[in-house]
Amino acid sequence: MRSVDVAVPASRYQLGPETFDAASPNWQGILATAHQNKARPACLCSPASPLMYVAKIQGEYYLKRMPGTGHAHDPSCDSFAMPPELSGLGQVEGKAITTDDSGETTLKLDFPLSVRGRRGVAPDAGDHEPTVAEASSSKLGLLGLLHFLWDAAGLTMWRPAYVRRSWWIVHRELTAAAERANAKSMPLSSVLLVPPMFSADKKEELAAARRRFLHHLQPVKGKPMPLGVIVAELKDMEPSQYGRKIRFKHLPDMAFFMDEDLCARFDKIAGEKIRDVEAVEGAHLIIIATFNMHGNYAEIRQIAVMPVTAQWIPFDHDRELRLIEAMRDRHFSKSLRYNLRADAPIANAVMLDTSPPTALYCSSQSLEPELERELVEIAREGVYPAWIWPAQDERAFGDPASGRSDDHIGRCELILVVHDQLM
Repeated sequence: MRSVDVAVPASRYQLGPETFDAASPNWQGILATAHQNKARPACLCSPASPLMYVAKIQGEYYLKRMPGTGHAHDPSCDSFAMPPELSGLGQVEGKAITTDDSGETTLKLDFPLSVRGRRGVAPDAGDHEPTVAEASSSKLGLLGLLHFLWDAAGLTMWRPAYVRRSWWIVHRELTAAAERANAKSMPLSSVLLVPPMFSADKKEELAAARRRFLHHLQPVKGKPMPLGVIVAELKDMEPSQYGRKIRFKHLPDMAFFMDEDLCARFDKIAGEKIRDVEAVEGAHLIIIATFNMHGNYAEIRQIAVMPVTAQWIPFDHDRELRLIEAMRDRHFSKSLRYNLRADAPIANAVMLDTSPPTALYCSSQSLEPELERELVEIAREGVYPAWIWPAQDERAFGDPASGRSDDHIGRCELILVVHDQLM
């Protein structure tokens, strides 16, 4: 297994007889024409030549991979995505997530986007015990929707060049991902609120745009109450008369409220994750929640959380965080669970600067031995060579210099370059 440490040239694309790349003199003009004609450029990164589509975001044109084609790209290509079976996507793709020939994605959700009455619902923990009544693969839960958006936005992909990734990028890519998806027979973008980067100089302009967006979410007498979905970074919480007031970053002039019952359930599912974020310098806590409007404030009805690193890469536990930090100078893709339980046997990440790519498995220390054995067997049969950091073995992660093969999977050498602080 070799590490690919040479610069990778930018992908070239083909539209009709012409080929071009991002350095072509008329790049924006080419994409504008393709966008107008609804043409599909082909990416020439691999023999499969997967098709792309053109998205217009804030007046600029961008090439995006067609949904479901990420694994057809070469791993060195920016449009590559890991095979769905290595993450929770494999369980829901084609069921809760379907894509037509035009590139439009339809999402089936297991939570409502309109309700009658004001009663709240429980938070979405994302790793709860399944019950007979749950539709685990046919519909996305709230956390599953957040994972879909993060994947579709390319925010699970990491290269060292992305070190300046900011909320401006996160907002732009999440917004673009929502524009290609439908849920409950409506565009997801019509109900999804992702606050743009706040600027004091544009405070009134931003507030006016938000009021226009939220206008159609105001309740109308005699009709079901519409719900919105917010994806934002938690700023702070404080007690209120009937529960708790929540503030989100980049939304300084809008308040969200949770009632006491929802607060109690939220603390049970989010308390540990909040502490994880507070313990990590620069980390963020991403909230996804459904809400209904009451004039100029919102009431949260269902909520889920996702810790992310300073570079906006999701992590589930401390060992996974250490793995991500050790790979900050590498090219990799982070796996997400979607609807799967926390102990489901999936890869935590796929390293893309090795040839072939390497699936990385890093279970939490609380994983039961029988589940770890199941994970090892699945890893052995995977599409890529696998590296495993055993649940009870700190030395396996901290001893890459030995060059020994991993005891659990003999065909895979230990290829991580671990930083000194993790040794």
